[in-house]
Amino acid sequence: MADRSSYSAPRTAVDIVRDRLEQGPPAGLRLGSPQTAGRLTLLPVFDDGPGLEYVTFAEAQKNGTAEISEVDRHGVVSTLQVETDSKVPVLIIDGEILVGLNQNRVLNTTILVPAKTKLRIPVSCVEAGRWRHTTSKASRADYALSPKIRAMKRSSVTLSARAFGTFVADQGAVWRGVAGHLGDLGIHSDSQAYSDIESRRGSEIEGHLSQLQPAAGQSGVLALVDGQPVAFDLFDRPSTLARLWQGLIGSYIAESLIPRAGDKAVEVSAALEWIRRAGTGEATRHRAVGLGESVSITGPAHDTSALVVDGVAVHIATGPAISGTTGQEAR
Repeated sequence: MADRSSYSAPRTAVDIVRDRLEQGPPAGLRLGSPQTAGRLTLLPVFDDGPGLEYVTFAEAQKNGTAEISEVDRHGVVSTLQVETDSKVPVLIIDGEILVGLNQNRVLNTTILVPAKTKLRIPVSCVEAGRWRHTTSKASRADYALSPKIRAMKRSSVTLSARAFGTFVADQGAVWRGVAGHLGDLGIHSDSQAYSDIESRRGSEIEGHLSQLQPAAGQSGVLALVDGQPVAFDLFDRPSTLARLWQGLIGSYIAESLIPRAGDKAVEVSAALEWIRRAGTGEATRHRAVGLGESVSITGPAHDTSALVVDGVAVHIATGPAISGTTGQEAR
């Protein structure tokens, strides 16, 4: 009989995420020079990990190989349908906002849609005052959901995944978060549409965006407002971050426009430690929507979610831990 001590347990999706977060220079995560626009500071993140072949939804939609629609003529608030004729998988990320249809929605979890597939996807409404058909296909908003609301949504989605194996958000909490964010930015919206930020504060956001560019080889970013981390997004390929740059960074900028007192310097060593600690805490893995496994890691200071496909962490997203969410499923 072989010596069982010679066997090593296979690496799980949780191990893959934790390894990626915890490995520092020179082989692991490396931070670049900070970029600043107003109260927002971005720390570039570099990592030489493996990558998969896929296209983003923006690319697939542009070339006509993917579309997102209501599930039927009546529609369901918490579910949309993606259909792709792409020869490779299509990536849709947590926080990506889809406008039109019966109301605007946001993705609850990062999804890698298999090639040539029709798939139902979990979403939340980010436009409380409309249920009226306006378009047959969804289009992408310019900016993703704000880090604060993403973090709140992530917390309730994690509770849903752990309890029921589904990726359902607390819809009431999302609506409250959107209303609060619009109010904080001084925006009145008749339908309480998060995307009205684009028309009311878009020129201001674009002004800040023009000062911020991804560095060559950069695959992730840590966003800080007044020196405090608000969001971390890491992809398996630099090209993915580059294609999603406007939407992600625009959402970070919108968060930084909310008036607050405070101005704290950014410490790079502390920022790297904050990222490493994002892999600590209670960890669970769940069958993802589409390809791969979804990983949730919750600790006293961080909430992390990730999509792992074929041994590759395609997207890791982390924010400060949010307390007070109920995890109640939207009906």
